[in-house]
Amino acid sequence: MNKLILKMIAISITAMALLTSCDNEKSLQQFYVDSAEKDGYITTTIPKSIAGIDASKFSDDSRIAYESIDKINLIALPAKDDNKVQVAAEADELDKILQDEKYELLMSHNSDGIKVRMVFDGTQDAIDEIIVYGSSPEMGFGVARILGNDMNVGDLMKMMQELNANDVNPQALKGIMGSMGIPTDKMKVDVE
Repeated sequence: MNKLILKMIAISITAMALLTSCDNEKSLQQFYVDSAEKDGYITTTIPKSIAGIDASKFSDDSRIAYESIDKINLIALPAKDDNKVQVAAEADELDKILQDEKYELLMSHNSDGIKVRMVFDGTQDAIDEIIVYGSSPEMGFGVARILGNDMNVGDLMKMMQELNANDVNPQALKGIMGSMGIPTDKMKVDVE
């Protein structure tokens, strides 16, 4: 009887240890939820129509890709003189979350102190979420979760190639970011 009790206790402790270790691994969704309540964070949902993209100019594949996008959830922590340590610590936490093997890298870019990573969750033909993460010590960081249904990587890349400077108004995007409190004074905007 004592051996049975000891085995039950050992199994219970092992199960609790496994559950606790899983709970310690923070997900991107949990990061969003936790951060939305912290001071200094900006959170918003952006409809795809805000960029002023005219989908009628797209090829059929690109139009399907555009229609597969539902919305973009954005969370950002602008850098200020008094939160540089917080920005660095939370950017490190995001880096760890996005290194999870469930995320597949689409592209990364590092230039002029600005780091950008684009990853997705799912298969290349049926993506439900694309994550674009950018950080800079001067500007802070932001994460955009592009949410949709069965988005296709190839079609999305074709759509991106079909976009040109006339489809997206860079000054308008800079204005939107500025109104949300994201420093834009160091952003380069080329207007043709």
